[in-house]
Amino acid sequence: MDRLLVIDGNNLLFQMFYGMPAPIYNKRGRPIHGTIGFISFVIKEIKLLKATKAIVVFDGDGAKERIEEYPEYKANRGNDWENLPPEEVPFTQEEDIKNALDYMDIKYIYSEGTEADDFIASIAKIGEERGDVVISSFDSDFFQLISDRVSVLRYRGKASVMWNKNKFYEEFGFSPSLYSLYKAITGDSADNIKGVGGMGKKRTSLFVREYEKTGSFDDLSLPQSIKNRISDSESVIKRNKSLIEFKSVEVGIDYENLCFSLERVEEGNSKVLEKADVFS
Repeated sequence: MDRLLVIDGNNLLFQMFYGMPAPIYNKRGRPIHGTIGFISFVIKEIKLLKATKAIVVFDGDGAKERIEEYPEYKANRGNDWENLPPEEVPFTQEEDIKNALDYMDIKYIYSEGTEADDFIASIAKIGEERGDVVISSFDSDFFQLISDRVSVLRYRGKASVMWNKNKFYEEFGFSPSLYSLYKAITGDSADNIKGVGGMGKKRTSLFVREYEKTGSFDDLSLPQSIKNRISDSESVIKRNKSLIEFKSVEVGIDYENLCFSLERVEEGNSKVLEKADVFS
């Protein structure tokens, strides 16, 4: 059975770019610390998971549709990249990353027209029809995709956590498919989505568990205060769910072409970076 690794490219790039202790430069003085960390993680994840296919999805800045629905969406991410020096901009290292991925024959795409998350979700749907899928990302929105065949890997070396159905249920007490409802109520500070006032994680978990039993907002065995907050905020919850849930998109990829060169992956990080002229 195939095991497809889908990597949230921007999520990993930012994690590596800002997670390294200090910038590292190549012989021409170009910063490459994010590239070194990125490719190292990709190689380690492929080996750890024994993946047979892989793809990296980069965000093409396609949040327009959600911003039109909710102008405050991601308004807290106002980085003025053009006015920063290159060593402070993660995206300046994408070219080296792509060269290294090309060397290993690992496919990558940029989302067009919508966000990378929608592309990742659509690719995962294609993959789970053929085998197992592991999404590598620290974005908890992907929890809503967890199924018998889809897992979410939060990779941190020995501290890595694989979120599968059992892990999710142990933590939340309800099905992954209801995670978008949970997050619609609690809100999402990362995307600047405001939730329902007075509904923290504990109260929201209680509500979603009860809702899963009945399938309705009515006749829930809950305190009246929680019922009132939910009832008064139905329009907010509906809007938030629309923002958080993934949109089905045409990704334009051939699943069978997502194989990679295992031989070159096995060469290791330093050799791959050298062959991709990252150090030059």
